[in-house]
Amino acid sequence: MRTPALLSALLLLQGSVLGQGSAAGSGTRLSLEEAQSIAATRAYNVRYAAFDTEEAASSTRELISSGFPQVSGAVDYNRYIDIPTQVSSGDVFGFPDYLTSFLGGVAQATGVPLNAPTVDPNAIQEFQFGASQTMTAGITATQLIFSPSYFVGIQAAKAYASAMEASESQSVADARRAAGEAYAAALAADENVGLLKEAEALASAALDQTRALVKEGLAESTDADQLALSLSEIAQQRTTAESMADVALDALKFTIGMPVETTVILADNFESLSASFTAASVLGTPFNVLRLPEIQSQTKNVELSELNIQNEKAAGLPSIGAFYTNQRNAQREAFDFLKGGNWYPIQVVGVQMSIPIWSSFGGKEKIHQAELTRDRATTALEQLTQAATLEYRAAQSEYNSALEQRTQAQRGRDLAARILDRTRIRFQEGMASSFDLTQAQSQLVNAQANQTQATLRWLNAHLRLQRSLNA
Repeated sequence: MRTPALLSALLLLQGSVLGQGSAAGSGTRLSLEEAQSIAATRAYNVRYAAFDTEEAASSTRELISSGFPQVSGAVDYNRYIDIPTQVSSGDVFGFPDYLTSFLGGVAQATGVPLNAPTVDPNAIQEFQFGASQTMTAGITATQLIFSPSYFVGIQAAKAYASAMEASESQSVADARRAAGEAYAAALAADENVGLLKEAEALASAALDQTRALVKEGLAESTDADQLALSLSEIAQQRTTAESMADVALDALKFTIGMPVETTVILADNFESLSASFTAASVLGTPFNVLRLPEIQSQTKNVELSELNIQNEKAAGLPSIGAFYTNQRNAQREAFDFLKGGNWYPIQVVGVQMSIPIWSSFGGKEKIHQAELTRDRATTALEQLTQAATLEYRAAQSEYNSALEQRTQAQRGRDLAARILDRTRIRFQEGMASSFDLTQAQSQLVNAQANQTQATLRWLNAHLRLQRSLNA
């Protein structure tokens, strides 16, 4: 006979579970808590979030430093291939009026004419000033004295850094949940392999018993052939399940940020997790939406949008800065600046004030746009709050449902085990057929598969409820 119920149960379990079989030999023993701890620091999303947090902190320090004195140095060297030529009118360097009057008086008194050339109003004189090579070296210091945008910017940078920290906390919480789900799936896959091995052993024992009955003429050879075919199919499914378990174990290591080459042995099992995952740990925790990192992050975004409004308003206020420049300038006909010679000093100190006067209502529109951004961030916070409340209620409902389903699956598994025990006794006494025995075995495997799925669902529901509470 064929065993469709048995195979369908095995296929159902195998197809629904993405996990990993237990590793043989030596390796790193990894419990669920250890996997979650590793994920909290090594998961890729957590590491990216840590980079963002550190970058935000660095940006804050950079912005704060911009308000302290800034000193820069510069060296400028010029080699004039052609020295610039300046032009002027021909009499630009004529004698002063008093000297012209004096000479005219002397000429009149002595009778000696000046005999000055006729003035040409179109005459042009050309001049070249400076040397062919010049070098200037100096330092410039600046200091921000007053800037409303600077002080608002510092507050915004600190708020942004806090938002990135909250975002990192959210990534850690998500990574711990993902690690827990991957670990639970790996355990379910390990259980899947164990069920297939058990089913294979049961089918092999039933085949041996049926062959013995065939020899005694108490059963047909067709029954033995059908059991042999079922055993072969179960063996194939076990091989496939073991391969899937290996791949899924790599997926678990990838999820927590562990190198896939690492040999890992799962230290926990469904029984130990069931004992540690108590209902009181989640059902007894009150829901507080303000504890959720995503709510904290969005709250900081609202604060940032408020600061952005202040920054746009501050853009209409004056800003004041001071500067000091100390330079030395040298001019040479040859490149001998390091061999002595004169260096001429240049020193400048001053204060600059920038006063916005009229922006043609552009500043008003920027403030309006910042207010719209604030309203959008506030609406997003309200949406996230409602979504978090809805998620908590849905997670709580799923947990209660999964808990009830797990209890029912446990009862079904115990009942199927008792039926198989009684059927096996009846089969040995000749009061049940091989069909009855195979059907009882199929019912047990199906019940065990249902129990595994129910336990997996319950563990995932527990992790989901923990995440919705940030517990």
